[in-house]
Amino acid sequence: MSNSRFILLGTMVLALLALLAQMVIGFTSDNVASACIVFASTMATLLYLLWTPAIQTHPLSTFAVFGFCVTSQFGALLGQTLYWTPLADNLRQPIATFALLAAFQVLAMLAHTGHRWLMPLPSPERGSLPRQLLHKAGLYDTPSTGVLWFMGYVGLLAFLLGSGREGTFGKVMQGLAFITWAPFLIPMYLIQFGDAYSSFRRQWPYLAVFAGLVMLLGLAANARQVMLSGFVTIALFALLGAMRSSAKVSAARVLKLGALGLVLAGLAIPLTDLATAMVVARKVRGNVSAVQMVQETLYYFQRPEALADQNETQRNATLGKYDEYYFENPLLARLVETKFHDNSLYFVSTFTQSDTDLLAQTTVDFFWAILPDPVIKRLGVDIDKKALEFSIGDYLSHLSQGAPLGSRRTGSMLAQGVALLGVGFAVVYMAFCLVAFAMMDLLSFRNRSGQVALSAVGMLAVWRLFQYGVTSESLQAWVSGTLRTIPQNIVLFLLVAAVARGLGMFFGGGSRAGRAPLQRATGLHTPG
Repeated sequence: MSNSRFILLGTMVLALLALLAQMVIGFTSDNVASACIVFASTMATLLYLLWTPAIQTHPLSTFAVFGFCVTSQFGALLGQTLYWTPLADNLRQPIATFALLAAFQVLAMLAHTGHRWLMPLPSPERGSLPRQLLHKAGLYDTPSTGVLWFMGYVGLLAFLLGSGREGTFGKVMQGLAFITWAPFLIPMYLIQFGDAYSSFRRQWPYLAVFAGLVMLLGLAANARQVMLSGFVTIALFALLGAMRSSAKVSAARVLKLGALGLVLAGLAIPLTDLATAMVVARKVRGNVSAVQMVQETLYYFQRPEALADQNETQRNATLGKYDEYYFENPLLARLVETKFHDNSLYFVSTFTQSDTDLLAQTTVDFFWAILPDPVIKRLGVDIDKKALEFSIGDYLSHLSQGAPLGSRRTGSMLAQGVALLGVGFAVVYMAFCLVAFAMMDLLSFRNRSGQVALSAVGMLAVWRLFQYGVTSESLQAWVSGTLRTIPQNIVLFLLVAAVARGLGMFFGGGSRAGRAPLQRATGLHTPG
């Protein structure tokens, strides 16, 4: 049995066990129906991966479809079961929420089937004009370790300079922040190329120091995503590689994975406490220095009673008009979006026609706001971006419950689309899925050996595509992430890589810091 088949069948077994456990945990009509819907949706997704070559031929877009299932449905089933909590607990309308999520899961798979038929992934030399241009620009080349280290420190500097800044400079710096974790592509290339790429013994001390530096920066800025990004990206890339591996599974590898799982489970406890401590310390964010922010976080981290009070506060929030409490574990709450979909779907179910009209006008304004200010002025569009400094989650809650704007509550583009177009949103959703899948798969390519490989930008985008490739917190965020962020990341990555290579040649007197030849010679191999 291959590693890929083993993982997919093992996940199916986990889903079945979680379903059976939910029958024991909460044998109510809402909970049993919800668990059955999630199980059916999960099995359909896993069978799609098992019975089709999608994960091999179109890895990033397929991983996005799988990610939608995990972050909206299967993750909720598994996470709540591990905490021995009914799946339907803390949701406003669980059956309706899971039924709609499952329906969109099917639509995404249907759209992906059409995408694979319409757009088989060619080699860069024989592909579309954009793919040929990206090939000539070097997107599909393997960056050297020197280039990746240069990028990482540029990303760190960009995060420091761009945090909280407005204007063009701030936007550019914020756009560059995604390359902060570029050095953590080094282990990914080591998995694929081994010592032909670099020496792990030489690299890991620097990676450990860099990870510590980024974690310290995350604590200072009270930004959990900055701290988690690299680790989650590596974990998801390893999962994607294993799901594509045709090598036979071995008892030794299973034992290693089991040991790794136990280590990660052990780390989850202190990481959860640290994430909770950051939430507690957030009340002083912006009013203290970076050093004081770190001290404040560590202070609460060492006081279990403060963390327990915070968790109790979150539980009590479920009694109010708006809450985001679903999991006891804040890390799971960061990765699984079920509660946000449930909130938003409930809000739009209370809308009057006037509410829907207001949402339509605001959505149009948000789409205009995606454009840069000079373009908006040139087109003569009368909108004020500062008046739109709230999220769709805010706005749906405001229209339904009268909640204030500006809290940046997480919304749901699915609820937004259903509120605007009803059943007709299914057609729009599938159409834009085709566009999104095409953009995602520009970040992968077929090499000379016939294998489909990921570019460096594709690797860095794994987490974002896994969590937000097929859905997002709003329609405008999804459109912006697909049509603006992906091209922007490609351009910025290539520019910084070119600067790094130029500096390497200037100071090194040669071309060793230039493009690594591995990818053209052997291609990116999936881990065996």
